[in-house]
Amino acid sequence: MDTGTYTYTALSRKYRGFLAPGCEITIGKRTIKGSTKLIPSLEVELTANGTASGCSFTIDGQYDIGGSRWKDDLDKAVQVGAKLIIRGGYGGTEKQKELFYGFVDDYTFELTSEDAPKVHVTGVDGLAYLMNLREPYYAGKEKAAQVVRRILNKSVSAGYAKSVTVGRLEDFETPIVKEQVDDWKFLNMMAQRHAATVLAVDGELVFDKLTANSAPILTLTHNHNLRSFIKRVSLAHQVGFVEVWGRDVNQKAVKGVAREVSLGGNSGKSAAQVAASLKEAGLREYSEFARTEEECQTLAQNRLNGIALGFASGEGSCVGIPELIAGRYVKIDSDDPTMKGKYFLTKVRHSFTMDGYTTSFEFKAAKIKGV
Repeated sequence: MDTGTYTYTALSRKYRGFLAPGCEITIGKRTIKGSTKLIPSLEVELTANGTASGCSFTIDGQYDIGGSRWKDDLDKAVQVGAKLIIRGGYGGTEKQKELFYGFVDDYTFELTSEDAPKVHVTGVDGLAYLMNLREPYYAGKEKAAQVVRRILNKSVSAGYAKSVTVGRLEDFETPIVKEQVDDWKFLNMMAQRHAATVLAVDGELVFDKLTANSAPILTLTHNHNLRSFIKRVSLAHQVGFVEVWGRDVNQKAVKGVAREVSLGGNSGKSAAQVAASLKEAGLREYSEFARTEEECQTLAQNRLNGIALGFASGEGSCVGIPELIAGRYVKIDSDDPTMKGKYFLTKVRHSFTMDGYTTSFEFKAAKIKGV
């Protein structure tokens, strides 16, 4: 996963003013170098919000009407389960960046008397493959990171991902048990427990505490290179504290309480800091997973941070920037303090159409400024 930081000026220089956008699609062994004539629409959606990433596109001009057949056996290349790679950016293909790696999930051949034949394809990333796997799992004393890595590597073995990265995870005393849920749902349960984010980027499956790394991937400036920006602030589902109860090995009750949101630094305010009455609104949960006060405290803090991340949310857009990915922060610079800040990217959408290449994004934040 890209952990670098970019400047808009350097990217504009690299892509020569963001001129001549283009894309390239590889389905199985077949590669189609995009133009708006061959690929009139393409969208890649990268997510870090508990859903799998995906893509959709249309291929045009690849049908031999006289011969009543698809050119270069396109119909044989487009098959469900076929490996799917999408590259995009500016200039020639050597400068384009890989935006998506996964497999074909759905396709439609469209032949009508009113329009030229087309192919519509939908793809999903390697995490979506795990939704089909439901094998029970009992880890015993195996470490959490080992369990997560073993599950993610199933997608690598199937050819739907290239690598796996798992960050440092806390090790709880309770053995990990997985029953009656698919691998993807289980990973999301583990992610909530460990305050981690699970996502796929360029064929790399990542399970790590990404919200803790507040270094922005890019700074966008209001009234300059930020085309649109909408920010919402809501107290819905927000709490002032989280209390987690458990039982130790002797069945004695233990608990941990978290009252301070540890995301977002000290330059903004959490929901409970803005609305003081919220400090007494709490969430109390019992966890079969916690066996010590320290484990209860860890689970409570992770839960509070996860809830707090929904305090502010919104979306924005800019010129197409291949480097923008979900799972990183974007910094918004503005003279307006209500807009200014760093926001965690939960979704990034790269769109290629007849009108050009644009990137839109959705974000969340645990704290807000300007109050």
